[in-house]
Amino acid sequence: MSTDVPIIDLQKFSSANPAERAGVIGEVRTALEHVGFFMVSGHGVPQPVIDRAMSASLEFFDRPEAEKERFAPISNKITRGYNAMRGRTVGLVLNPSLKRSLQEGFAMGMMDVPDDPYFHTKEAGRSFAPNIWPDAPSDFQPTMRAYYAGMDQLFRKIMQLFANALELPETFFDDKVARHSSTLRLIHYPALDREPEEGEYRSGEHTDSGTLTILHIDDTPQSLQVRTRGGQWIDINKVPGTFIINIGDLMSRWTNDKWVSTLHRVANPPVVNGRSDRRLSIACFCQTNYDTLVDCLPNCSGPENPPRYPPVVTGEFSLMRAALRYGFETAPSG
Repeated sequence: MSTDVPIIDLQKFSSANPAERAGVIGEVRTALEHVGFFMVSGHGVPQPVIDRAMSASLEFFDRPEAEKERFAPISNKITRGYNAMRGRTVGLVLNPSLKRSLQEGFAMGMMDVPDDPYFHTKEAGRSFAPNIWPDAPSDFQPTMRAYYAGMDQLFRKIMQLFANALELPETFFDDKVARHSSTLRLIHYPALDREPEEGEYRSGEHTDSGTLTILHIDDTPQSLQVRTRGGQWIDINKVPGTFIINIGDLMSRWTNDKWVSTLHRVANPPVVNGRSDRRLSIACFCQTNYDTLVDCLPNCSGPENPPRYPPVVTGEFSLMRAALRYGFETAPSG
């Protein structure tokens, strides 16, 4: 793993020791200004919750295709439930020649949507669509509920860390993520029994569109690759007890590109003796409240560096990105 992607202990951010706290804030600031990725330890998500989410994911993906298809959404405009192998094309915006991605997935959103008009308006779109739950493994739903709860708390903590790194009040983002529409996606890259064709990738080069992504990966090496500002592709391999964090285009826009939303991809595996390794990751694509106004932060512009983007509402930005990526007239939910 490249030292360009630091491992940051979040417990030190909560430390009463000013030097430890300042050190973490400075590390995050440097990482996001230069590579857009870092890793976190001391995150507070119990390891048994993570381990069971990974194993339950594999148990679901190992079911016959016909069984998995029963838990697909009724419309591909709704990011809930199962999407089959080659059901999406990641990176299509940057490379229209890409073939369907060599992955399958399962997506979830907010677990218990309140009976509050905010969550059911036209502006909310499909952001709070009902989740789809498979009938096996039997503990799939409680397992993913526990994992999503961990992501919810971690997202809020990281946004407080971001506020400090941007020299804003620590609670600056609190109200902007209080009713967030984040999507949890289980991503399985099945083993291959042949070399991929030209234009076939597990995941093509792309940036994430939202605020930030919290990613857990397995120990398959040389899979996740990140492009540094110098143009070099580096591998990010698993470090036990950590999550990988990267910012998306919305956060980059908020900071006037002071922080970088970085190109990344998932490399194809080597096929040896007619077989490759499979891979599993769990990504939480964290998004702000849909009605959050994203405008250039006051300390991210100046006379020689004016705002590069007009203000945009998060939900409208998601709609725009959906139209670019999928040709939707209305945005999917994640």
